[in-house]
Amino acid sequence: MIEEVVGGLAVLALLGIFLYWQLGIAEGAYLGRKVVIWLYDWIAPRYDRVKQFNPALDSVMLGMPILKHLNRTVGSHSPSARVLDVATGTGRLPDTLMVQSNFAGHITAIDLSRRMLAIGEAKLSRYGDRITWLCEDASHLPFHDDYFDVVTSLEALEFLPDTRQALLEMVRVLKPEGLLIVTNRVGPDAWKIPGRTQSTSALMAWLENHGVREAQRDTWLIDYDLIQAIKQSKHKE
Repeated sequence: MIEEVVGGLAVLALLGIFLYWQLGIAEGAYLGRKVVIWLYDWIAPRYDRVKQFNPALDSVMLGMPILKHLNRTVGSHSPSARVLDVATGTGRLPDTLMVQSNFAGHITAIDLSRRMLAIGEAKLSRYGDRITWLCEDASHLPFHDDYFDVVTSLEALEFLPDTRQALLEMVRVLKPEGLLIVTNRVGPDAWKIPGRTQSTSALMAWLENHGVREAQRDTWLIDYDLIQAIKQSKHKE
């Protein structure tokens, strides 16, 4: 009897560890797209509180580099400036960029979690049609080639079904000389997502072989490096 109880508790403990790994760390990435969407829909009302974003840090690390790039190209004050945020969640990047007084452009924010999008849209409703919220797949972006001045994707690559296909799509829709900003998972938990993480240097090298130049790394958060790169004027084949 005691052995059966101990055995049952051991099974429950292993199941708990497995579920924590799959849902808490890997965020459903190994269980398929539907599980990932369900998980983000479920956590959406608590997402901002759990993540505890730092607006001041995001302004320095995200907002300012984007404005600096736009000022060199189309002009940050130009309404024609176009920014795409892939896997936007509740709109962290749109929120960061819209509060910059020098930004007058338009942001397209996409995600597969409709509930995350709804919360982001409600939170940033004061900006009206300057932000377009779309439920779209990062692996098949519904935009023309060379369309956006800036493309970003934060804390998402390791959870996408096909990271490289998504990156190729981001580069495709980015204008030549446009700015790409993505994050790469590093830190103490990166090894717990085998097959979905790689070194930042390896990711930068891959990007430079697939349409960008001048890839550079910034230390950002304990779990992420920030990568910035410029799309080449001519694609490498």
